[in-house]
Amino acid sequence: MAQRSAREPEGGASPYDASGIALLYVEDESDARGMVSRMLAMNYPTLTLYAAENGVAGLATYREHRPEIVVTDINMPVMDGIRMSREIKAIAPEALIIAVTAHSDTSYLLNAIDIGIHRYVLKPINYDELFRAIDQTLEQILLKRLVGEQNLRLSDSEHQLADAQRIAHLGSWQWDLARGTMRWSEELFRICGLDPEPGSARYQAFLERIHPDDRPVLGKAIRDAVRSRAPLAAHFCRIVRPDGSIRTLRVEAEVVLDGAAEPVSVTGTCLDVTELKRAEEKVRSLTDDLERRVIQRTSLLQATLKELDSFSYVVSHDLRAPLARLEGFCRALLEDCGDCGDPNCRNYAERAERVVRQIKSIIDAFNDLSHYARCKMVIEELDLSVLARGIIEGFRVSEPGRKVAVSIADRLPVRGDRRMLQTALEHLLGNAWKFTSKKPDASIQLGCSEHEGAPLYFVRDNGAGFNMKYVAKLFKPFQTIHSPGEFSWSGTAIGLATVHSVILRHGGVVWAEGEVDKGATFYFTLEKNPEAGSYLRGNGQVP
Repeated sequence: MAQRSAREPEGGASPYDASGIALLYVEDESDARGMVSRMLAMNYPTLTLYAAENGVAGLATYREHRPEIVVTDINMPVMDGIRMSREIKAIAPEALIIAVTAHSDTSYLLNAIDIGIHRYVLKPINYDELFRAIDQTLEQILLKRLVGEQNLRLSDSEHQLADAQRIAHLGSWQWDLARGTMRWSEELFRICGLDPEPGSARYQAFLERIHPDDRPVLGKAIRDAVRSRAPLAAHFCRIVRPDGSIRTLRVEAEVVLDGAAEPVSVTGTCLDVTELKRAEEKVRSLTDDLERRVIQRTSLLQATLKELDSFSYVVSHDLRAPLARLEGFCRALLEDCGDCGDPNCRNYAERAERVVRQIKSIIDAFNDLSHYARCKMVIEELDLSVLARGIIEGFRVSEPGRKVAVSIADRLPVRGDRRMLQTALEHLLGNAWKFTSKKPDASIQLGCSEHEGAPLYFVRDNGAGFNMKYVAKLFKPFQTIHSPGEFSWSGTAIGLATVHSVILRHGGVVWAEGEVDKGATFYFTLEKNPEAGSYLRGNGQVP
């Protein structure tokens, strides 16, 4: 028994590619076995060949290598070809066996056919007949392999489609109009809560699952689509499962036409959108609740702004007249006290006049703060660096003796109201300039970093700083954490409150960090595209 490697034939080779296919040739005559083996190797160079000298050796070789084709002599010592073929068929019923025999007796051949030998070649061997039988067998093997591969690809595609439909909650169906039958995908059975039993996939069964309120509408839509030969646009309907639960589907369909443009079937899909509809309903409910809250908050804001507007009017107009009269009385008193011998008389009159002027300054400051909260914004492209350099230059002109190291980033482009941002920078840089006045190596920096993916602007100094436990007072109007005599200033303590108002109007936030005698840093952000206009309409109403 020996295996022969394929070699290039001297003549024409078989047209079939036998790669991966093996053939076992069993023949007890040594010369015949060698000659036929060589001819097979020449004609089938890609075929793997095995040879055996009798039925016992052939059966052993088959068990070891499981060749797809067996070519065997019938009359052999030890074990004949019929018995060997019967044993091989018991091992592998699909084995393909070609008998080479000198017997032409009909009963003998029928016995061979009975055990599964479907092809035979008579001795002496005619190689054309042998090759023809092998070619037919190869064709059968290759065709079977091709069908198997196609079935495997089809099965894989069906499994992928089923998985995709299951993941997407998308069922499909096809309605044969002539036969009245209907095919459902596994996912459609699952969506409907049904087991895929024979006869359950019917058009009537499909309609019976539709909610009674939606059934007439969907049924008419499908009939209209068939009659007009047009696609069925998306229809939302409910189905009732056998357990009573309700699901919402998005149904779409296409009408399939034959060569005569007559409708033959309808192919459709059912997308389970129950969770989506529930989410939409939840969002709708939350939106309604949010709108209700916005209306309430807007009403509250409107009332607050009305009160603030009324109070501002009182402060701006109703208090100014009494203050003006009081200021006149103080001046008259100063004139009358000129010849008075009592030194306290003039002192009291001067102090009273200063108090009046302070009250007028507070009123003006309050009006300014109120104005920044309500005024109309004009949005334009700006560069904070340019604004800051102009402000610092003004400080240097007013105090030429000060030596302050100022660092301003080259370019800080923003969108905002020029006048309001100018005011905010004046207060921030003004505070830095003021509270570094006692530092011989005073430094001020305006820069930009990144915070949560957006620009973060900052003004930093190495001045007096502040205790962080007082940070909550910084942006409140008319409050200060430094005593008036500590630094040379005569403000009204609304600068940082104004900064807070301006930054808020630009959709940003502002906060500060500091340490006593080590300086302070004020951070602020600005909305990329702040909303222009005013909080109030022309009639004083909130939009």
